[in-house]
Amino acid sequence: MADEFDVIVVGSGAGGGMMAYELSKNGVNVLLVEAGRRYDPETEAAMFQFPKEAPLRGESTPDKNDGFFDATVDGGFEIPDQPYSDVGDGFKWWRSRQLGGRTHHFGRQVPRYGPEDFKTHTYTGEQFDWPVSYDDMAPYYDRVETVMGLYGPDADGAVYNSPQSPNHIRQKPPAPRATEMVFAKACEKMGIKTMAHPTAVLTSPLNGRQACFYATNCIRGCSIGAAFDSVTAYLKPAEETGNLTILPSAVVYNVITDDSGKKATGVRYIDKATKEHREVSARVVVLAPSAMESSRILLNSAPGGLANSSGMVGKYISDTTGSFLLIRVKAFENLPPHNEDGVSQPHLYAPWWLHGEEKKKAGANFTGGYKLEVDPYGGARHGPPSMNSTFSQLLTGKKGLYGKKLKDYIRRSYGSVMGIRCLGSQTVSIHNYIAINDKVKDEWGVPTPIFHWHWTDDDYRRAIHMNESLHSLAKNMGGEVIFDGFEKSRKAGKLISTGGTTNHEVGGCRMGDDPKTSVLNKHCQTWDVDNLYVADGAGFVTHSEKNPTLTIMALSLRAADNIIERLKENDL
Repeated sequence: MADEFDVIVVGSGAGGGMMAYELSKNGVNVLLVEAGRRYDPETEAAMFQFPKEAPLRGESTPDKNDGFFDATVDGGFEIPDQPYSDVGDGFKWWRSRQLGGRTHHFGRQVPRYGPEDFKTHTYTGEQFDWPVSYDDMAPYYDRVETVMGLYGPDADGAVYNSPQSPNHIRQKPPAPRATEMVFAKACEKMGIKTMAHPTAVLTSPLNGRQACFYATNCIRGCSIGAAFDSVTAYLKPAEETGNLTILPSAVVYNVITDDSGKKATGVRYIDKATKEHREVSARVVVLAPSAMESSRILLNSAPGGLANSSGMVGKYISDTTGSFLLIRVKAFENLPPHNEDGVSQPHLYAPWWLHGEEKKKAGANFTGGYKLEVDPYGGARHGPPSMNSTFSQLLTGKKGLYGKKLKDYIRRSYGSVMGIRCLGSQTVSIHNYIAINDKVKDEWGVPTPIFHWHWTDDDYRRAIHMNESLHSLAKNMGGEVIFDGFEKSRKAGKLISTGGTTNHEVGGCRMGDDPKTSVLNKHCQTWDVDNLYVADGAGFVTHSEKNPTLTIMALSLRAADNIIERLKENDL
């Protein structure tokens, strides 16, 4: 490796991959430091394997939370050498440890944040405003989508606060499945509009990547490049410039600064192969290992935390809230076999439909909202592993089903069970934060994080409304509810999921216009350390019902532009 680089980027997922790509393409000498090993989906993705080729027919195992074929190599909710703890209502921290990070694992849903999401307080009087607006971010959304690739609805069909991509960027969406057509009709009865879901899966070739042909679940990884991931779309083109060096299996735990503490000079990391502590230097440091990791690194980089004069590092963390039902639709019983695979995400969805006075009239007395969609993993005509758990629900309470009776029942029911779900916003709160536990250290002696997590009354009201909407939707679809994802918490008197389980956790280094109440400025640059940037989800100010990945990449691209301009002006 070179003795010194222009920029060190920590993390190779959505934010880090975008940053490395844009800097490298503009002639900047970049070192990308990744905690996991190198992973190449083109040669390693289990895209064409059958369930019979895997242990337990592909079902989940302790080291594979989402099934044996899950593309995550060394990640999950538990990583033996890096523990964490939590207090309050419970929090689970999912981590990815491989080149490309979570982009191999996420569902590829990439909706844009809307004007109200960036300026929530201005529009509604609730929560907080971001230091950027939708108009500021729209050009960056365009640029990210042009490289990433996505399908979606016609831009003219957008609804309030759910802007869509320009028609010259977006590709044609796949046709709705049978289950989604029934879903759309039920939503129409409820006065709710549906449309194609913006999704980072190619339906036409792009930049040498192939179009999807509906082989297997995208979470297995995509060897043909149809489903977006950071390695295929960002890192390989960046390496071709000759300006990118990738350092894998290097766990960063500390940002190094000069004696003043106002200039970053590099990072410290553990070489996982040798267990040695090492350092690398650069003119600029960019943290993008995921929101919680960025907060952890900053809190471990100086007494009281680096870039923490505001006391806001680690504060206001949040995650997407969720609810789901498994329903049985008799109209789908005894249908002839047919293929309705499609991509492994919903082809249709219903964006949040209540705003302003309409929201008040509907009695939706909570901040933010949620979206409705068909759960592509919840039954229908998908095979194992999803059908195994589906049939276990179908067979609950059934007695005397053996031999031919059991086979006939399963044949009749196959395809009649489907999932419907919603993903919702969370009310950000100062009481949700990450701190450092000096008493518990990881394998290398680094203090570990402790998550303080408490749902607000606002979150509970939203969760109840979400669940009620799903039950109304099920009724309008002619469905019988056979499993309610909130039933356990309902019995406990609370109706909500465990924090972190949606894997959309953001915040911890919030952006703002005031260095007294925020960690980052509008360019994701830390107020306290002039050449230190945070380019993952840590900078989020509020948490919408929309999946955060596209906005993470757009913010990272905007930060990259700022770094490039400052390097040109010798301001770094």
